[in-house]
Amino acid sequence: MKTTDEILKEILLPNDDNWEIVSVVCNDELEEIRVKLNYCKQGVEIDGVRYPIYDHRKEREWRHLDLWQYKTYIEARVPRYQKDGKVISVEVPWANADARLSWLLEKKR
Repeated sequence: MKTTDEILKEILLPNDDNWEIVSVVCNDELEEIRVKLNYCKQGVEIDGVRYPIYDHRKEREWRHLDLWQYKTYIEARVPRYQKDGKVISVEVPWANADARLSWLLEKKR
């Protein structure tokens, strides 16, 4: 039998071990669920080359699929790495780089 954390990870982060769920906060008054994620690796591999994490962007949020009647949001600080003098954000597995909606929510629209 799967644990609640395993189920949430499958729903929110399919096929990606680079991110971990730090907290899940349910606000009954606002009918919102906020899932805070953390990038759990020390570096990133791009095209077979490993880069250390340079820093993190300020925290962002993405609207995700509703869980029951509750609006769901993903919150995370996206790590950045340096390549050829440029600072580049790591791609997140749940959304496009400039999107405010997760892939799954965009797919449902």
